[in-house]
Amino acid sequence: MRRARALCPGSAGEVLQGVIGGREVLVSLTVDRFSEMEVALDAGVSSAPPGLWKSRKALELALECFKGGHLRGRVTLRRRRGLPEGKGFASSTADIAATVGAVAHLLGRRIREEEVARLALSIEPTDGTFFSSWCLFDHLRGEVFLALAVPRYLGVVVVELPGEVPTLSVDREKLRRHFERFSRETEKAFELLERGLEEGDLALVGKAATLSSAIMQEYERSEIFSLLSQALRDIKALGVNRAHTGNAFGVLFDLRLVSLEEARRRVSEVLRGKDVTLWTARAIGGGIRVVGT
Repeated sequence: MRRARALCPGSAGEVLQGVIGGREVLVSLTVDRFSEMEVALDAGVSSAPPGLWKSRKALELALECFKGGHLRGRVTLRRRRGLPEGKGFASSTADIAATVGAVAHLLGRRIREEEVARLALSIEPTDGTFFSSWCLFDHLRGEVFLALAVPRYLGVVVVELPGEVPTLSVDREKLRRHFERFSRETEKAFELLERGLEEGDLALVGKAATLSSAIMQEYERSEIFSLLSQALRDIKALGVNRAHTGNAFGVLFDLRLVSLEEARRRVSEVLRGKDVTLWTARAIGGGIRVVGT
């Protein structure tokens, strides 16, 4: 039996999302939490866990893309680890990209990030976590407008709320109209973000994320955002980001000044008594990682 495994990171929501230059774009906050998918080639019957229809579709598309269509029915798919679903953590994108990466490795093929984008987008709107750099990404058309630097020392306390927001249930037209209303503010946020990443100024990154979150607050009010944004100075945080089409927020910290453990404690104090789950992560570059055969 031949096997291949691959990882793709998820995100802690987006640093920024909205309309810039007439196009809907986002910058994923890629973090060190991963989906890991395994494919195995056997003479037996193909199988996949129930509920992973997007990954099964990615498997079929990848086999076709990499000239392995004759193997359909002989490949078994397994998710070895994943991300919380329906929260805005790019769980589906990570599953899809890791599946594509594992299939490519199984068949001895190299894969380009643009190919992953095309395959993922044929299944649903996607995130940019399979790109090695951060990028300004049109997640509806699969186009990268600008590659960005990956921040160093950026930590995130993720605030996960109850409930799920399935990607395909989002009212895209309504959300688009809202983003268009605030396009100038989104452009300002991106200017802050780009400069902050270029100069290594995490304070600017935090301001950009908070401004983008505040724009989304006008679309969907959240008490959690209000509490966190009001407490930023007291807890010495850089800013608040959110999953724009999910159910989570992130509180950003400079890890040169505050450890992740201390950051989590501070956020926990702010949200004491609230029905949330907290976990911590570090910002990283994206991309598919092959981890074994």
